[in-house]
Amino acid sequence: MKDIERERLLIRQYLLGELDEHDQEQLEQRVITNPDYKEEVLITEEELLEEFVNGTLSLRERESFTRMYSSSPAQRRKIKIAQALNSYAAEHSPVVQPMAQRSWAKSLFELFSTKNRFHQLSLAALILVLVAGGSILVYWLMSHERRADYDALLRLNQFGSELLQPDGSVVSVSLPPLSFRGTGEPRNISLTKQTRTVQLRLDPSGGAYSFRAILKRSDGSEVFTLEDLRARQIDQHSILVLQIPAQMLTPQVYQLEIFEKRADATSESPSTFPLNVAETP
Repeated sequence: MKDIERERLLIRQYLLGELDEHDQEQLEQRVITNPDYKEEVLITEEELLEEFVNGTLSLRERESFTRMYSSSPAQRRKIKIAQALNSYAAEHSPVVQPMAQRSWAKSLFELFSTKNRFHQLSLAALILVLVAGGSILVYWLMSHERRADYDALLRLNQFGSELLQPDGSVVSVSLPPLSFRGTGEPRNISLTKQTRTVQLRLDPSGGAYSFRAILKRSDGSEVFTLEDLRARQIDQHSILVLQIPAQMLTPQVYQLEIFEKRADATSESPSTFPLNVAETP
């Protein structure tokens, strides 16, 4: 087997989670230190995604792919986008496909190989339209997904909503009371592929009428703002509970800001809680 074929097989096994720990660490080190090798990994991943949505993976590879790419929201999002783009290309491609299924990228390459200059220019214009349409589609899919996540967030935290009980799908984390103002040590939140909701609980320790919660990413960008949160009575204690769909979170450090709002609509300065989100198998 040629070296390049051996390398591509190794990368494919890595993406499917089939390498042992030693080989996996060696490959990841090459990805970090060699930009060209990283590009090769990304190309191989695109091929795997295309084979998955086209149904051309073997049964064993499909099982490995499903296991690896259902482990996190980011991986599941790659599959959704690949499926959407594949459907879009199939529905809008001007090329008549032969009986044997072919890669849409391969078909475009063959078309560009024609020596007819008019055909090449026409195809270039067509591809620009398709790429623009595909970009719009991807943007719509991501916007639609974000909207669905936010709707779920509102349902989980509206007045009278169900208080979920911690189990395999609900991760519950206790935060310091609001009376302990200032930034403390980050609370660690571990997400697994079974996690559907992250529940944050804290003692409001005061006479606030309601609360505003703002979650920010490590770069300062905002994930969401929730207004008019109310404390709940749990075992005769007043507890503020914030329930977040797990798919809104990715591995990084977040800052949660909680504002106390009085009956006269005035607000206290926020209490800040750092949250360290990580994914575990």
